[in-house]
Parts: sequence; structure tokens; C-alpha cells
Amino acid sequence: MQIRFDARLNIITGETGAGKSILMGALGLILGERADTKILLNASDKCVVEGVFKIDGYKLKSFFEIHELDYDAQCVIRREITPAGKSRSFINDTPVNLQQLRELGIQLVEIVSQHETLELNNKEFQLSMLDALAGNQSRLTSYKTVYENFIRTRQTLSKLEDQEQKARSEEDYFRFVLNELAELKPLENEQEELEKKLERLSHAENIREATYTSMQALNNEEQSVDDQLRHIRNTLATAGKHMPELNALALRLDAAMIELKDVASELNQIYQDVQADPEELNRIEERIQALFSMQKKHRVSDNTALINLQQKLEKELASLGSLQNEIEDRKFELEELTAKLTKQAGELHQFRLKAIPVLEKKVKELLKQVEMPNATLMVQMQQTDNPGSDGSDQVEWLFSANTGSEPKPLNKVASGGELSRLMLCIKSLLSDQVALPTIVFDEIDTGISGEAALKVARVMKQHASKHQVLAITHLPQIAGKADKHFVVIKSSDAHSTQVQIRSLNEEGRLSEVARMLHGDNPSAKVLDAARELIAN
Repeated sequence: MQIRFDARLNIITGETGAGKSILMGALGLILGERADTKILLNASDKCVVEGVFKIDGYKLKSFFEIHELDYDAQCVIRREITPAGKSRSFINDTPVNLQQLRELGIQLVEIVSQHETLELNNKEFQLSMLDALAGNQSRLTSYKTVYENFIRTRQTLSKLEDQEQKARSEEDYFRFVLNELAELKPLENEQEELEKKLERLSHAENIREATYTSMQALNNEEQSVDDQLRHIRNTLATAGKHMPELNALALRLDAAMIELKDVASELNQIYQDVQADPEELNRIEERIQALFSMQKKHRVSDNTALINLQQKLEKELASLGSLQNEIEDRKFELEELTAKLTKQAGELHQFRLKAIPVLEKKVKELLKQVEMPNATLMVQMQQTDNPGSDGSDQVEWLFSANTGSEPKPLNKVASGGELSRLMLCIKSLLSDQVALPTIVFDEIDTGISGEAALKVARVMKQHASKHQVLAITHLPQIAGKADKHFVVIKSSDAHSTQVQIRSLNEEGRLSEVARMLHGDNPSAKVLDAARELIAN
């Protein structure tokens, strides 16, 4: 199905339940709303929705440059949804993500629905409308950048102060532990060396006895191992005159005797060095116990971990000074940001103050055009001491529909029809502030009828002279002002339900407006009334 809308006022009508929401759903898809496979008519087929927008003159080239997209005066947006629920998006045939699609979508189409009229009660929405009229967009962007820096700096400062407070509370304990470690003076590999010494001293007598016995065996004057080897060597050397192979063995014995002399020398040295020393043994045991106790206290397994702990605590204490310096830097930065924030919030406040009487006056004039001649919109603004994300102002719109009635908050005095007309006036007033190709009014005619409906239609028609307007409506007065009129028709058979949208010719328009006035089979008088609505 393909629909070509007019550049001015497009009216979409149809009986309740005919399927006008399908059109809004399709529009939502190409504007970046999340897809749902429930929308698929045939669960086995791919769904493709495509929209073509004329965007020349709307200052959108920068968007295309930033996202490295081809720019053309005619922009094609396509959304594809597979039966598996996967979605693909394209701008001018280049794949994009949903966020990029949304960013472009909000610059192409604005949808005003019954739901959005409730936003008129939202103070943030009221402030945003005031800012739009005040032309505060660039100032707000600059302010928000400063505000985000302010929040980040304040959070950083808070964390640093918490960190310092924690460090200060632990400082005495850190110094106590450092003093213990400084007094203990643990060394790398010290424990392993001490344990070797402990093992040697604990068995000194056994070691001396073993070395002495071995030396006696090697050096005994009567029958030493050395004498026996020398005798064997000489015997082999003598026999070697007759068998040369024995000489090689004799030489090997020479080498063995030299090695045995070295062994005997080292045994003697060990014998001399290893002495039972109860005092040294006790000192080593105490040192090992001190190291083990410290390791157990701090739940580590060796001296290396104790040394690492010592270095860590030294860094923690040393960092207190640098931490304080960083805190002072952040405080100074926060003071600068606060001053800048206060200044920019003040500038926003002044521009908003100037815009309030303009907003009140122009809305009052527009309200007269929609059959609310005595209605008044009053904007109250109060400046707070603590700037927020949108400045330091709190705004509340007060409304009175009748002369003599005190203006009160919208949710207390405005009916659905009044809210709809007020929203239309606000959007009409702000349309010149925002370069927007298309605006959609989705059944915002709730609670409106008669002369009020006719005047709303005229305002909508005037609005369409500057923007492309799509309006889904149930009111014949609004339908009569169409530059192009579409009707949504639903038909069913035993197997399926079909929804179609048709562009109406003059005769079709007359029939549809007459149906909206008086139902099917309109009389001649109803047809005349329909002609009058279309003509005027």
C-alpha cells in the first residue's frame, strides 16, 4: 500500500475501529519506535515500511555529515521487520541504528495525540514550551553541558572526601602497623634462610658425628680409604704394562682420589663450622616465631607479602597529602562551575521572563480563534536557589476558561476539549520557532464540537500553510478543511480482515463528510451541510 500526502492539510477519517491506528503504527516504525512481530499480517513474510520526506530547507545537512550519510533533498527512510522479530533500518539506503533513526525522526515529524495533551499538566513540558518560544535552545544546550560537568565534579568531590575520611579514620591503625613492620624489618627470603639454619643447629651433634666418622674413614692412618685406593691404583698400573686397558682404570682412580681429598676437606670444614649453639638456636626460633605471628596477624604466607603490605600502607599515608590537594582542586573547580551555572541560569531566567507575556498574549489571541474568547493562560515562574538540569526556574501554567474565574492549574480546571484546543494553540504558536517538515494531530479533537470544532479546523488550516499537517479526526468540521482527504476502510471475509486507505475525490469527500455529519444514507439537507463545510 502506498500513500502520497499533500504538502498542506491532510485529513484522515474512518469509522471507529476501521484501523487508523495502523497508519500511526507504520509512521512510528520509520521514526524509530521498537518493532513488534504482532504487527505482521503474515507471520512468515517480511514487513517493509518506507517513508519519503522532502527535507530541503530544514537545516539537516549537519545530521547527515555527522553520521556519514548521503544527503539529498529527498530523504528515504526504510524499516524492515523479519518474521523472527529482527529489525533493520536504512536512511537513503545506508544501514543505521535505531538511535540514529530516532534522532532524524524527531527533526522530521512531531506527533500530537490525545495522550500528549495530558503533558500540558507536566511542569517540565510547560518549561520546554516556554524555552522554545524564548529561543533558548542553544543557551539550554550550553547550560546542560556546564550542569553535567557540575554534577560529575560534585560526585567526584564527594567520593574523594569519603575516601579521605576513610583514610583519616584508618591513619592511626596504618601507622601502628607500619611501626610494627618497621621494628620487625622483614627481609626477602629471610624465612627460608632462617629455617635452613634452624634445621642445621637443631641437628648439630648428628651432623658433627656424621662428618667426623666420614673423615676417619677417609683419613684413618691404619686403613684409610685413600690408602686402599692408592694400593689398588698401583696394582692396576703394574698390571697395565701387560694390558693397556688397566691403565685407563688406574687413571680414573687417580681422579677419584683427588675428589675424595676435596670431600675430606669439606667434611673437615663443616665439622669445624657446625657447633652446638643454644643461644643462636633460641634467637633463630624467636625470629621465625615473630615473622610467623606477623604473617598470621595479617593473613599472609611469607615475608614478601609483609613487605608488600608495608609498601602499600606507606603509599596510603603518602596519598593523604595528594588526596587533600586533589580535593582542593575539585572544590575550586566546583566553585567555578557553580558561578558559571548560576550566571547561565540567570540568563535563561531573563529570556523566559521576556517570553512569558508574549506567550500569554499570543495564546489568548489564538484561544479566541478556537471558540474560547474569555480563556486566559497565566504563567507563574519562581526562581530557586539550587539550579537543576533545566536551570533555576520552576514553572506552572494556570488556566481560566471563563471571565471572572480565577486561573488555576490545568489539571484542576481544563476539560479534555479545552486541553486539546490549548495544545493546538501552543503548537501553532511554536511552529515558527522550529523548522519541522510535518506535524501529526492524532485525534486531539476530543470534547470539541459545533462552532468550536469549526474554529479549530480554521486554526489547523492556517497551521498547514507553513507545515505539512496530517490530522486524524472524527469531526466533519475539521475534515471539511482538508487539502487532501483520506478515508480508512476495513473489510472482512471468512479468512482475513483487510484495511485500506483511499484518497477521496470531490464526490468522495462530500459523501464522507456527510457520513460524519449524519451517518450512512445522508439526506439532501445533510449533503448541503457537508458542501457548506467543504466550501468554507
